[in-house]
Amino acid sequence: MTHLPVAALLGIESGSRVWLIGDTVEESSLLDPLPDGVEIFTTHDFVDHATDDVQDQTWGAVFLEPEPEAPHEQTRPHGINTAVIVVSHPQEFHRTLDETLPRMGSVARAWILYAAQTLPTDVVTTGISDYGWSPAETFPVNDTWQALRITQ
Repeated sequence: MTHLPVAALLGIESGSRVWLIGDTVEESSLLDPLPDGVEIFTTHDFVDHATDDVQDQTWGAVFLEPEPEAPHEQTRPHGINTAVIVVSHPQEFHRTLDETLPRMGSVARAWILYAAQTLPTDVVTTGISDYGWSPAETFPVNDTWQALRITQ
């Protein structure tokens, strides 16, 4: 029996542009090996980093940490073939949905890879339905991870 790489099972082909949403190297390595010519983008690639040139120097230079952008202030990805959300626990899952699903409307194919032992399938399907998405197909990636294709 031939085992296809996870990337092939997700429909990621040579030359694809993939938006990979995951917090750890372990999570993002689930797609390895990738076909030649695949471009990987992260959520940080779609944040508008433009700043005002005007600074108030009334009290001297003040160095403040920039406030995180609200999801609606982040740019929408364009030209992405496949989006892959990789999550391992409920808190990460809900935070990730808040940050990404509202921006994913133009992506042709979207997947969620989740650790079924720590993130129950019913939590995943309920979470995506809150954003108007539906489960389409699912399969086990390995003993820990499940893949769920979602559609709008």
